[in-house]
Amino acid sequence: MRFLLATAASLTLGSSLLAQTPGPIDVNAMLAGLQDLKQKQADSARHQLAQTISDFTAAYSDDAAALDFYIEAIRVTRFVGRDDADSTFDVWKKAMTPRLNAHAIATALRYTTLSLQRAAGGTDAQMFPVLFAYTEDTQAHLPSLLALPDAGDQPTPQRGYGERHGERNTEGGGPAGPDPGERIMEEDVSQNVFARWYDIGDELSQLKDWEPVPANVDAMYQKFLLPIMRKNRDPRLLQYWDNRIISERGVASSETAEFSSDHYNSTTRPALLWGRAEDEILIGQRDQGITDMYGLVKAFPAHPDAGKWITELEGLLAPPPAVAAGGTAPATP
Repeated sequence: MRFLLATAASLTLGSSLLAQTPGPIDVNAMLAGLQDLKQKQADSARHQLAQTISDFTAAYSDDAAALDFYIEAIRVTRFVGRDDADSTFDVWKKAMTPRLNAHAIATALRYTTLSLQRAAGGTDAQMFPVLFAYTEDTQAHLPSLLALPDAGDQPTPQRGYGERHGERNTEGGGPAGPDPGERIMEEDVSQNVFARWYDIGDELSQLKDWEPVPANVDAMYQKFLLPIMRKNRDPRLLQYWDNRIISERGVASSETAEFSSDHYNSTTRPALLWGRAEDEILIGQRDQGITDMYGLVKAFPAHPDAGKWITELEGLLAPPPAVAAGGTAPATP
């Protein structure tokens, strides 16, 4: 009897399940629903990105605000969730706050924000003026941005025109670790504490033709600014070369070895001046550029690039090919 009852119950349950089996799916309705979900997800991501940019912009506008923002980022990313979070964070904060370079933190946060704006779809025309302003400000203050506030009598290493030095610190510093106020300027923005806090590392790591390190000013020129300036024949190209020559001269003069200064005068400076002369021609100062090139070839015949320079200058000075009867001369490069 129990078997019959069980069988009957099983049949009843099976019939109920069969009755609930859905009919053919509505493909169009599902696709429309997925498109709607995709749009909502994209709108949410854009809103979140805009909010992140707003938060970062408010924080980097003031050194004190940037410092507070950094300390909170460290608290959230390194201490929240630990059993001893409050006590260990207090120890870290007390030990590290006097060593933090607030202006370096603000500058790194500023560059992180610019990088995020680029990732959000900022065009070349939109990004050029803000990145150009950043490089001007940063290059002018780079020694202090890379210095330790409490370094005392310790010498500060000299930096080149955006040159990268040292190992990266991705942990935000610590009582026994490298000073984060220095390291954050030499750290990839996709890996810094702000990117970890807001979970934006993926967006920042996918940028193309964009320098990821806030201190590497010359790389910003090489990857983004110079191509645009050359395309537009921007006269500020010459100022770029003048700034770089001054910066490289400062690095060479700070070295104790006599070789560094000699190498700068005989090799580095002439190569920089040649690049400047090429851009003089590009922006329309052809006669000045060719005159400067000829002077460099005469003054530095033993330069490693002298052979290449002579070939380039000969090409510039060579008369255009004669036009055959009824023909057209090839365009002058």
